[in-house]
Amino acid sequence: MRGLTLFIVTLFFLGGCSTLHVDHDYDPSYDFSKLEKAAVVYAPNEDGTISLAQQRFAGAIEETLREKGFLLTDRDHADFIMLFHLNVTEKRQLVTDYELVGLYPYHPYYYGEGMVPVTREYRWKEAKIVIDAVDPDGNKIFWRGLATDRLHTFETPEERVRYTREVVAEILKNFPPTSTDQGEK
Repeated sequence: MRGLTLFIVTLFFLGGCSTLHVDHDYDPSYDFSKLEKAAVVYAPNEDGTISLAQQRFAGAIEETLREKGFLLTDRDHADFIMLFHLNVTEKRQLVTDYELVGLYPYHPYYYGEGMVPVTREYRWKEAKIVIDAVDPDGNKIFWRGLATDRLHTFETPEERVRYTREVVAEILKNFPPTSTDQGEK
């Protein structure tokens, strides 16, 4: 019973914690000051369709770029292209806990109470979005932002849109890097 209580309390606290992890990388020699016009591009699914998630992320990226002062245009007229990729993977983790066993009310040190290993399996789905800023002239990536998070369940489409915007805003928070991010040239 004690082990079950600990398990439930742990799940409660883990459920309340943010699982979003964001990371960035970029080419410090790239001249970000020349960027004015952007295009947001993504590949359709294998069957040629474009999912609601892809549409939501494209809209959130465009909205965030506009808020940062960039003009949106088509691929042929852009100073840079924002490509993004979505991926969902199944994750699995085995955790071994040790539970006390013994006879109540006897003290464990005198009556041979012991610890027994109990292995539990935890499964979840992890979502990842990778956003690359690409120079259309050399077709080279000069900035990358990515976020991973446990796949969430939402009650409404509005909640999905709000969460998508929050994730994209967090990824693009440091785009373009400031001179302090790049180091003084």
